Amino acid sequence: MSSSFSQTNHHVGAKSSESSHAAFVRHLVTVVVMVFLVVVAVYFLIPVVWLFIASTKTQVELQSTGIFSLPKRLALLQNIRLLFAYSNGVFARWFLNSIIYSGSVAILTCLVSAMAGYALAKFDFRGREILFYVILASMMIPGTVATIPLFVIEQPLHLVNSYLGVILPLIASPFGVYFLRIYIRDVVPNEMLEAAKVDGAPERTIFWRIVLPVIRPAVVTLLLISFIGTWNNFFLPLVLLHNQSLYPLPVGVDVLLSLIATPAADQSMPIYQLVITASLLSILPMIIGFILFRKQIVTGLTQGSVKL
Repeated sequence: MSSSFSQTNHHVGAKSSESSHAAFVRHLVTVVVMVFLVVVAVYFLIPVVWLFIASTKTQVELQSTGIFSLPKRLALLQNIRLLFAYSNGVFARWFLNSIIYSGSVAILTCLVSAMAGYALAKFDFRGREILFYVILASMMIPGTVATIPLFVIEQPLHLVNSYLGVILPLIASPFGVYFLRIYIRDVVPNEMLEAAKVDGAPERTIFWRIVLPVIRPAVVTLLLISFIGTWNNFFLPLVLLHNQSLYPLPVGVDVLLSLIATPAADQSMPIYQLVITASLLSILPMIIGFILFRKQIVTGLTQGSVKL
């Protein structure tokens, strides 16, 4: 009897020891992962913090003070005024162009991708799977590879150096079609679509009144991803546009940056401050947008993984 009791205590003690050891290992892994994430976050935030601080300095303070030292007097508004006064306010035109490019591409990409994703997810037609895998394979092709062929195609169509020349190629998003096809397949029930067809609803009504409201989180996510991707796009506008008044912000900031290495540049002009302030204003909408819509992004990326 006592032997059985001692064996029971031994087993209980062994299980308790194993449990405490496993808890220690889990705690250690959590600490290591948290430290790694903090280091990565600091690595990515340091340039942003420096950009915020540098944009509040004058050019003299930028050259005479430490990297992260605060200025004696905030010069951010003065730098913004100088930036918008440069070359008859061309920076405001660049900012407006970025809004036009990004907004148009984001809206049209969501519309085209939703239609294509709905067709690939819920319509049964010959070659559907082959078409889907072709779209999937096209995601492996870097966008820069297709830029020169796009230039060759658009030149005889008189789309080079125009808004449409930049907007039209970016509407076709393989990722958007793939993302919404998977989302619609898993989230939109076939029973709902069949019930609508039994009630006599045409396909366009089903798409606009039923499918789009259900996939709204994914559409908002794709809208933000497409907007940010177009906003940061540099190479395609650089190749297709020759008129500075049509440049988006990334190409415009590069124009300002090139003034630093230009021997004929006006040495009295605060070029460094123009570049730094322009860089800050170009990333500020993205930061604000992510903060405002972070919940929608997370919801759109995760909700489609749960199959109804």
